[in-house]
Amino acid sequence: MYQYAPILKSKKLLGLACACALAAVLALTGCAAGDGADAGASGAAGGASNAATQGEASVTVSVTMPEGADAESQSAEVSIPADGTVYDALVATGWAVEAADSDYGKYVTAINGVANGSQGDMSGWVFTVNGEEVMEGCSTCTLAAGDTVEWTFFV
Repeated sequence: MYQYAPILKSKKLLGLACACALAAVLALTGCAAGDGADAGASGAAGGASNAATQGEASVTVSVTMPEGADAESQSAEVSIPADGTVYDALVATGWAVEAADSDYGKYVTAINGVANGSQGDMSGWVFTVNGEEVMEGCSTCTLAAGDTVEWTFFV
C-alpha cells in the first residue's frame, strides 16, 4: 500500500493545480460556470435569472476597448427577449462578435476585431452585469429590463 501513496498524492496535486488554473482562466475571460453556490453573483444581474415575464427587456451594453485598438469604446441600448442573455444582448448591438461553443455555453473570442490573446496570452474579454462580476457563462446569464452589461478587454 505504501508504494502507491506518492503516486496518488502527486495525481491529486496535479488535478488540483489543473482545476485551479482552469478556474482562473475562466474567471479572467468572463465565462466561468456558475454552480449555484454564488448567490451574490446571480443577484448581481438584478434577479435577472428569474425573468418570469414575457415580452422584451431593454438593456444597455457597452464595450471598453483597449488602448491602441482599431475600434472605439461604445455603448448601445438594445431590446432582447425577456429571458435574453448577456450574449443575446451583445449580438443585438450589431457589433462584430465572434464566439465559440464551450462546456459553459458561448465563449466570446472577439468583439469589433479585438481578439482574445491579441495583447498577450492572458488578454481577453470579460463582462460585468450592473457593475458586478458574474461567475456564469455569457450565454447562460439572463438579464432583466434596465440591466447594464459592460464588456472590458483585460491585458
